[in-house]
Order: sequence, then C-alpha cells, then structure tokens
Amino acid sequence: MKMFYAAKRCAVSGIVLLVTAVVMAFPSAAAENWNAVVKIFSVSSAPSYFMPWQNMGQRNSSASGFVISGNRIVTNAHAVAYGTFITVRKLGDQTQYPARVIAVNHDCDLALLTVEATGFFDGITPLETGALPPLQSSVSVFGYPVGGDNVSVTSGILSRIEPLQYAHSGKALLAAQVDAAINPGNSGGPVLHDGKVVGIAFQGLGSSQNIGYIIPCAVLEHFLDDLEDGKLDGFPDVPFEFEGMENPDLRAYYRMEPGATGVLVTQVPELIQPEVPLKAGDVVLAVDGRRIANDGTIDLGEGKVLFFGTIFWAKQLNESCPVTVWRDGGKIEVETRTVLYPRLVPNLSFQEVPRYFMAAGLLFLPLNGNYLRLWNPGNLPPRLAFYAGEARESADEETVVLSMVLADEANLGYQHYSAEPVMKVNGEKVRNLSHLESLFDNAREGYLVIELQRGNTIVLNASGIRAATERVMARYRIPSDRAGGGE
Repeated sequence: MKMFYAAKRCAVSGIVLLVTAVVMAFPSAAAENWNAVVKIFSVSSAPSYFMPWQNMGQRNSSASGFVISGNRIVTNAHAVAYGTFITVRKLGDQTQYPARVIAVNHDCDLALLTVEATGFFDGITPLETGALPPLQSSVSVFGYPVGGDNVSVTSGILSRIEPLQYAHSGKALLAAQVDAAINPGNSGGPVLHDGKVVGIAFQGLGSSQNIGYIIPCAVLEHFLDDLEDGKLDGFPDVPFEFEGMENPDLRAYYRMEPGATGVLVTQVPELIQPEVPLKAGDVVLAVDGRRIANDGTIDLGEGKVLFFGTIFWAKQLNESCPVTVWRDGGKIEVETRTVLYPRLVPNLSFQEVPRYFMAAGLLFLPLNGNYLRLWNPGNLPPRLAFYAGEARESADEETVVLSMVLADEANLGYQHYSAEPVMKVNGEKVRNLSHLESLFDNAREGYLVIELQRGNTIVLNASGIRAATERVMARYRIPSDRAGGGE
C-alpha cells in the first residue's frame, strides 16, 4: 500500500503541520460515522513580513473536518489560515460547496466553518464529543488522503497525554500522542473511540515514525464554551514567571516546611498584579487545590503527571483561581483571576494586516511572533531573541525594529542595517510604532537622530525625508508609507 506525503514543515523543531491525508484500510467502525467527515479545500495568500505591503503567492491545500451539532464543521485553524476561498465536499457528493468561517482560535489551532448551501447538511449525522479514554486505548483517525477522494482511517493506541507546543501558533497547550499514522491531510479530522470524537488530528513529528498528535476534546470544548458569549477570549496563561524548587538549599533559603513542595515566583508583570496579587519570592504550593511538585508538575493519579499550567489553561479568562502560597515563612491563600500574560512580543497573528512605517527607505515594523518566524530555528538574531520572553511595562508598549533599508541616496551608508531594535529618536524613547511615526512626522527641520539597540546611530536631514520617501515608494512600487500604525 502506498503512502502519500505533502506537508508544510514549520519553524518548530521537526514538527509537520498536516495539510493533506492518509490511505489505509478501514477498521471496524460504524459506517454512519463516516458521513460526518468532510474534505476541506482552501486557497490562501499569506502576507509578507519582509515586504509588508504585499502578499505571498496563492497557495492551494486540503484538510479534513467533521460536522457537529448546529450545522458546524470543526477543522484546524492552520487549514484555513489566510484563506481567501474555502470549499467543503461531503461524502458521496463531488460538489465543492463554498464555506464560511464562523470562528478561529489560532492558539489552539481550531476553527469552525459552516456551509450555507441549502441541503448540504441533509443526511449527515453530527458527531458527538467525549473525553479521552485511558492510555493504551485504541483510537481511529479519520481523514482524506493526498491524491484520493475517499474517506480513509488509521488505527492506533493512545500512548501519552502531555503539554505540547502547537506548531501552528507556538503556544503550549494539552495534547495527546497516538501511534496511528497521521499524515498530511488528516489535519482537522476526527479521532474516534467507541463512536465519539475524543480528539482532532493536527500535527506529527517528522523526525520519528508513528508519532502523531491530537487535540483533546477538552480543548475543543474550551473553544466552544468561549464562543458562547459571541466573543473569543482565548486561553489563559500561567500568570507569573517561575523556577522549580528541586534544590534543597533553595527550599531551605525560603524556609520551606519539611515535605512542602512548589515553584518559586520570579516575576509578576505589573500590568496584571491587580488580578494576580503575587510577588517575586512567593512559593506557589498549590493551584485550585492541586498540590504542585518541586519540578512544577501535578499528580492526577494513575500515573498521570502534568505541568501545573494546565490548571490555568483549562479555565476561561477572568475566572477565579485560588492559589496557596508560602510567603515570609507562612502559608496564605491568595485569590487570583485567570489572565493573558502581557508579553512584549505578541504571539503569531493570522488575521491582521502587517503594520509598518517607511521613511526615507528605512522600513520599521513592530516586533511580533510573525516577524520572529521569518528566521529558521537557531538563526534568530540574539538582539531580537532578547525581547521574546519579556513582559510589557505598559498596555501600549511594543518593540520597534528597523527591518531593512531600501536603497536611496538619503540612506547611503545605512543600507547594511537589518533587524535592528530602535531605542530612541532625537533622545526620546520609542514607545511603539505609532509613537515612532509621530516623531518622524513632527520633524520638519534640523536632524533626526535614530539610536539603535547596539549603540549605532542613524542621522537624517529632516527636511529631505519626505522627498526621499516618495522616491523610494515609486522605485519599489510601495502604495503607502504606512499601514495600521498611526494617524
């Protein structure tokens, strides 16, 4: 039997996003389950973060999905990301029906679609969801193969449940490992046990054999519950930086009681301290009643050990979350609320037009996950990596980067600069891209002095910036000197 592979390798070590399918023999499964499995076709065009005024070339891909109640189709977010035209085909019907995206959560790599064509959902029995079965249980992965038009299925064993970095978003959430063959095209396909969906296929480990990953239905249910109020909030983060307390001297220094375990809080961003009244030096002993081991794990029994952050991830945003803390030699109870960690470098975005500002050939961008992903793993400039783990000091703070310099006589001698964080303009600290734009726009005479992170300085004659900008825009066919930044 031949296997067909056509996957997009992404910037997470060895992980392959599954945007096409599998061919194997059908196991014993109820035939009525098959009619809810659909094939999804997506035409997409992603923006270019090197040339943010234009898009990349058009791309065609296919994936799988399945129908649930309410005439909704579940699939992966990466299957429809940057989609310009999406169609769905159901079992026994070769027609491709235009589909509409209802909601997407890129963090958990899930999306909901619907088809508005009359009669599309007739004869389809929606699938029901269920909890993950015990480890070593048999599961079946449904999907559509590359080069094939018929639904197919692979069988395997549920072998592990643990937090995993989702390749699409880079965010860590709960996932399950199976040894069923999950290949390109299974993305979004249902994983069934005893007739119920227990997970959604979404990625595999390219460097290994028979290691595939599924999104547990608990994550899907969180996504669906989040949507009930019509607003997508996302998944809470662990609201503090921490380190383990496995070292006995570290525990002794903080006067921990014999047998007590937990993790040491090293930082709580000021922006979220009203919701998370913890401080550096606190030892978090338990979250929501779950005792935390010194290595940052919680014991769920029956050999299941998970990262304590899964407690926060399982809650909706702004929910109460009690925390037991060891502070100043005594145990106290602290009431916290679930929040998003205010990261200085935002996670990947798949729905916003890239923001930029160009002046005299100098192209400025806000530092975000999309820009960082331009580099292959291991090639990220250290000057950018420095910001990746930092927290914002104010709600509107962002790091601005001089991405490249488009050649012109006004920037002669500066054309080698690229990926350089900008610190100050005319001695004033740059708060964000909009602030940088205003500093340029308000400079009408004299010199404009730009200070970069490594101490380098760019000096431009303010009176010549507008003319130089117009020349560069004409030369490089740039329609506007800015997008999405300021006024």
